[in-house]
Amino acid sequence: MTEDPETGTYKDCMLMSHFEEPKVTEDEEPPTEQDKRKKMLALKDPVHTVSLQQFIYEKLKAQQELLGEQGFQALMETVDTEIVAQLQEFLQGF
Repeated sequence: MTEDPETGTYKDCMLMSHFEEPKVTEDEEPPTEQDKRKKMLALKDPVHTVSLQQFIYEKLKAQQELLGEQGFQALMETVDTEIVAQLQEFLQGF
């Protein structure tokens, strides 16, 4: 994750898009067929297609629905306070 200095939010730098075309400078060679195959393979990998923020948010929400509000709060009280603070900062905006 990288922090956007303008908004203070985090961006998942591992996410790839089908629409992203690599920027080629004059010094670089254009992508080869092998490079294109590697990108297509990477686009199938969840690391590059699933937002970490969205994934964590959905898993925490599912746990909250499963345990109920009180059960979830009791569970979160067992988590280290620094971790909870980092999660809250990380999920800011969701």
